[in-house]
Amino acid sequence: MSRSPLWLAMLLLLSACPTFPASAADKKGPAGERVFGLAKVVQVHLTMTEKQFVALAPAGMPKFGPPGFGTPRKQPEGTHRNTFGIDLPWTQGDVTFDGKTYKNVGVRYKGNYTFLATAKSLKKSLKFDFNRHVKGQKLDGLTGLNFNCGVSDPSRAREALSYAFFRDAGVPAPRTSVAELTLTVPGKYDKELVGVYTVVETVNKGFLKTHFKDGKGMLLKPEGLQGGPAYIGSNWNLYKERYRPKDQPTDAQKKRLIDFAKLISSADDEAFAREIVAFLDVEAFLRFVAANALLANLDSYLGYGHNYFLYLIPETNKFAFIPWDLDLSLATWPAAGMPEQQVQLSIHHPHAGKNKLIDRLFAIKQHKERYLAFVKDMTATTFTKKKLLENLEHIEGALKTPMANEAKAVAARKEGRAGRGGFGMGFGGGTFGGSMPPRRFIEKRTLSVAAQLEGKAKGFEPVPIGFGFGPPPRFGPGNPAKNDR
Repeated sequence: MSRSPLWLAMLLLLSACPTFPASAADKKGPAGERVFGLAKVVQVHLTMTEKQFVALAPAGMPKFGPPGFGTPRKQPEGTHRNTFGIDLPWTQGDVTFDGKTYKNVGVRYKGNYTFLATAKSLKKSLKFDFNRHVKGQKLDGLTGLNFNCGVSDPSRAREALSYAFFRDAGVPAPRTSVAELTLTVPGKYDKELVGVYTVVETVNKGFLKTHFKDGKGMLLKPEGLQGGPAYIGSNWNLYKERYRPKDQPTDAQKKRLIDFAKLISSADDEAFAREIVAFLDVEAFLRFVAANALLANLDSYLGYGHNYFLYLIPETNKFAFIPWDLDLSLATWPAAGMPEQQVQLSIHHPHAGKNKLIDRLFAIKQHKERYLAFVKDMTATTFTKKKLLENLEHIEGALKTPMANEAKAVAARKEGRAGRGGFGMGFGGGTFGGSMPPRRFIEKRTLSVAAQLEGKAKGFEPVPIGFGFGPPPRFGPGNPAKNDR
């Protein structure tokens, strides 16, 4: 009998050895696969030194009124300034997920109303940036995560339900999951359960590459543009303040935005109808508006003109809209009216007051008909009572135990009702303006939309919303000589 070669013997030996699966922490797959899922519950632990924890505290007092109101002050380096003028500093901490610890992760508080509403609570909304201090560091392929506290939502299901509907409706939208967050600060907290959060995917280059094939386009997060994109002259600095680019745009990208705003604001009807399709993915925008309308989501592009991202797609040089911050969806934004009014929101005029982009598109027969076709199709497929309740039940099932655990932890800390704020304005506990339970919303909204599609009901048309948001008065259309400052 001939002797087997040495390499063959070794191969046979290795093939006889048992194999072991890779650990969950080392598993390769699509980014976020281990983090996100409609009914997924994840455990996350944050460890901070006392100095790092103290550094989370805001710098600057809250301010009320429209953007630009009052005396400007310099923003401290390494902070995020929210709508109320509160500077939220970045600090660091170590994040443990699925058996692996990620060191020196960027951490800060996030939110506008939600931050004020949780002033006296340990649980606040948080933003994590995994490669802010350690370049290339990712958690399950993700560079960032958002932990939303849900202070305005007693059900804690609203955001996940609404984001799921956007995705089902074909609108690029972040994924979500449920998280129980624990905190260790030596000498202060030892694996303290902070509470249950909705984890929301970050809209960044990774997200954009997934949905638009290229994440190198201009990403904007507009604020205070009630009425839609507005032309405020040729000075880019004015657009930078309102449209808030996430990175430094090129000169060509700047010009594209200004030309887009100018077309919407001042082109005649013939020019607008002819040229808008070169600037905007009209089909995608009509789908975006239809989904917001069905959700009665007025704390959005439809209302204050915020809580959305605007992306200039490199491949097409067209703008696309991405939803964001859905905690006050489902007929809950108090500035627009009571929930019982908002649940009847008009599908023909779902925006507060005038919105030039929507109004001008709706004035073109083919676009209005296409929009209504989207609404009708969604109500037959993704916005049905059956589908929405099915998603809601999955989310509620995932939330049941975490919410019970949170209630015990909050009671032990003697914080009172979870999320109660400390500003004397009725904040907290989901009572800001009243809240409609998701099941009641689903029942009433599906009936209202059906009646409107059949011509049996007109629907509720919201009036322009508070504070005078919009282009600064000195740049109004009646003051053209000052538009180019």
